Amino acid sequence: MVPSLSCRKKNFLSSLSAKKKTLREEYRRRRDVFYGQLDMATRGLAFRRPPTPLAKLIERSECVALYSAIGSEAPTERLADYLGEIGKTVAFPVCMPNAPLEFRQVDNLDLLEAGFRDIAEPGEECPSVTPDLIIAPMLAFDRSMQRLGQGGGHYDRTFEHYPDALRIGLAWSVQETEDIPVEEHDKPLHMIVTESEIIQTVEMTS
Repeated sequence: MVPSLSCRKKNFLSSLSAKKKTLREEYRRRRDVFYGQLDMATRGLAFRRPPTPLAKLIERSECVALYSAIGSEAPTERLADYLGEIGKTVAFPVCMPNAPLEFRQVDNLDLLEAGFRDIAEPGEECPSVTPDLIIAPMLAFDRSMQRLGQGGGHYDRTFEHYPDALRIGLAWSVQETEDIPVEEHDKPLHMIVTESEIIQTVEMTS
């Protein structure tokens, strides 16, 4: 008996989910090992200033959204300092269940407080803003500009909610994989920045 279309689709999605889970476990481990081997000086210098291609995109943006790095994620604290120095509005996300991230303006990192899963996020006194450029964390990426996140779908919903915002991924080079399984809702990034390389599929001119 030939399986129904709905059954085949369910099996496909189940297989896809299993592949993503395996990739998450493997690349979380790789990232942790890589980060653990870096000395403090190297950690402090990494992602301190944006490379020229990203700096040009930031120039064209009024509001840039960052994320609060946890554990071995690529750090963003130095980028926040840089954005403040050049007069950009800096935003950080607030996570709400089954909804796009809400971005709030943060003029001082001291305004961040423990939120969802103890990740630092802006307090209620910080005003909501709309980002022109979103810098997102990830567990893995490939050369087709696909990202693999934690699996909660927060950035998938967010990219859908802000279709005009540039999508930039920040990661360590060790997080690159050959191929990430893609679902209908997955949106490719416009640029990926690692400590050693800038990856983009098309030239973005002003």
